[in-house]
Amino acid sequence: MRACPLLSASLLVLLASTAPARAEDPPAAPPATSPAKDDKGADAKKGDKKKADAKKEEPAKADEAKPEEAKPGDVPPLPTATEPIPTEPPPPTPEPGLSPEEIAKLKAQLKAELETELKAQLQNEMDAAARDAAQQKAAAQEWEEEKWVEEVKPTLNFLEIDGYFRTRFDLFSQLDLGTFDPNAAGGIGRGTSSVPPPTMYRPFDGKDCVQSGDGATPNFPGDVCSTTKEDTQTLLTMNMRLRLDPTLNVSEDIRIRSTVDVFDNLVYGSTPESLPGFANNPTLPLPLFAASQNAPQSGLNSLYDAMRIKRLWAEVMTPLGQLRFGRMPTHFGLGLLANDGNKIDNDYGDNADQIMFATRIGGHYIVPTYSWSSSGPFGRAGGAGVGGDGGLSSYQGEAGQRFNLDPRDDVHSLILVVAKKDKEEDIAEQLRAGSLVLNYGLFSVYRTQQYDIPSYYTKPGGQAVTSNPVTSPEEYVRRDATAGIGSGWVRFQWDKLKVEAELVGLLAEVKGTSTASGSGYDAALRVVEDGAIVNRSLWIAQLGGAVESSYQLLNDQLTVGLDFGVASGDDAWGWGMRSVINQAPKPGDFDGKQYGECLARDPAVALIDTDGSTVDCTQVDDNITNFKFDPDYQVDLLLFREVLGTVTDAIYVKPHVGYSLTENLGARLDLIYSHAMNASSTTAVIEGSNPMGLEIDGTGYYGTEDGFYLMLQTGFLLPFTAFKHYTEVGDVDLTRFGDPKFAWTFQLWGGVQF
Repeated sequence: MRACPLLSASLLVLLASTAPARAEDPPAAPPATSPAKDDKGADAKKGDKKKADAKKEEPAKADEAKPEEAKPGDVPPLPTATEPIPTEPPPPTPEPGLSPEEIAKLKAQLKAELETELKAQLQNEMDAAARDAAQQKAAAQEWEEEKWVEEVKPTLNFLEIDGYFRTRFDLFSQLDLGTFDPNAAGGIGRGTSSVPPPTMYRPFDGKDCVQSGDGATPNFPGDVCSTTKEDTQTLLTMNMRLRLDPTLNVSEDIRIRSTVDVFDNLVYGSTPESLPGFANNPTLPLPLFAASQNAPQSGLNSLYDAMRIKRLWAEVMTPLGQLRFGRMPTHFGLGLLANDGNKIDNDYGDNADQIMFATRIGGHYIVPTYSWSSSGPFGRAGGAGVGGDGGLSSYQGEAGQRFNLDPRDDVHSLILVVAKKDKEEDIAEQLRAGSLVLNYGLFSVYRTQQYDIPSYYTKPGGQAVTSNPVTSPEEYVRRDATAGIGSGWVRFQWDKLKVEAELVGLLAEVKGTSTASGSGYDAALRVVEDGAIVNRSLWIAQLGGAVESSYQLLNDQLTVGLDFGVASGDDAWGWGMRSVINQAPKPGDFDGKQYGECLARDPAVALIDTDGSTVDCTQVDDNITNFKFDPDYQVDLLLFREVLGTVTDAIYVKPHVGYSLTENLGARLDLIYSHAMNASSTTAVIEGSNPMGLEIDGTGYYGTEDGFYLMLQTGFLLPFTAFKHYTEVGDVDLTRFGDPKFAWTFQLWGGVQF
């Protein structure tokens, strides 16, 4: 402890003030100034003085003769009979300089000064200790992060398994919006929703129908002649999924992670033992007598196998940062562009084959990444040879290392992420302290492809990997495609307010637009310019963004907020959700290719191309501008999630309010208004048909501390003019199916998280 100057000065003052009050030992004889009575008395006084001097010297001699100090417990020597018995000196008499009251006052003042000095010094030492602790904590957290640089935590378990099991019951009523005409377009039907009605739905009576036989055969569901009592527009379904996220902790710095889905959205009752039918199971040809469900097997009784390994990657912590490699989830910001689909209500999830390194500099995470977005055809190493083995790259089920057959048809992606993202516990601590919390990031991608082989991607099943080498160079087309993608994200939090936003932009050029190998150039953007046939480049320019906000009230039990989002649109016919490359869309189509339509023709300048076709187009639609949100970014229950599939060519506004009785028990209400960016994209087509609909969604949830959860959701959609049929469509009964109708859903969820 440092010396206190004030304390030292106070002690000196006290000593100086009390020194006159201390008295030396009383003199052995009266002062020399006392008058003598007689000589005898003087002699007696001299004798007394000698005795006193001798008495003073005896203690000194005794001290010199003593070799060491007396030990504790030693009995002190008794005085001799001739020695005078010492007596206690009388108490000192204070000098008249300071009174006892003044001394007491001075002592009290000194005590107060001492306490003040000690308190100040103690506070300084506590502040210094707090600063040291904060610096040590910041240094310890230097390599921690939430998404990109997740520190490998020491654990006693070699194997850790996280995940969830969920089951969902869905009831949808009139999800086709009541606009599906089963007799339109040659009997395949036509509607204004991506969801058709039940297969046997026939909502009309006696339209151009001839009864079978003598007319006595009763109608049944599915008969195009009439509607029966059994007819319905209701869909009922249940499905399940078990998601496992195993982690192998090789050491404190190395681990291997994966994602495995078991019964991935398997529909209840979809694999009875009566499948695959009479030919393979003649003893149980009827589902009525099926007593069991078989395991899902791709190609036999299901689209997928019972188990699907979706991700597998390794994480290695180094002194400079974290290295990751393998097939891993990718996510950024709100998830408009890249979404890992890890929420319990998600169905998709984005994965990437990539090598990633993440480090931290100046409080920001720097994450460079290389990703193989597509490799094209691959084959077996070790003896296959060019044209060997009957032209097969490998036999079915054959072992051996596989490799990329040609790097020039690969799609390469260079990714750089720069972000500041605090951990949730640190954010909570800063908010409690009244601080403002700001997190942000930038996700940038540069993607290229030189050549492509369209026939490789159009072959069904695994047939695409059976030909090695490609039969002829004409199978390839030159793409010369480049794309730049950027996404900016920001999250602002202060007190009970939270605002989070993401903005995505995409700009790309594709010089070679052929979608068929060989001599097929039907999708090329060919125009006549200056007396020559020119293949136009396809330009892609898209923009999308979303904002989420919330504010908590009533001890954080009441939450109110306003969300909104926008996705750029394209003025081509249809929404452009799942367009087919060979489709030629027309006004009123629900979906359609968003480029390639010839906008102006001039037969006077027509030329013959090398494939023998005539080209007379002088202006062509050579751009795609509709941005699509990732389908795992969910806005509602009906319109965007089911009727369209996701947000595109639209803007929406979504106020919401929620109330929680406890952390695991509460409810929420959402109101969503949606508006189309381009009337030409809607099925109504006409000007002013932009309003899409108004939807009200309600959610109630309950959970327990040990992982069980239950959620009830219901939604009501009132569709507007955007989902009307185009009046010039021609093959739809507009009287019955022209206007959209009310749709609703009831959904019940249950599951266990672990």
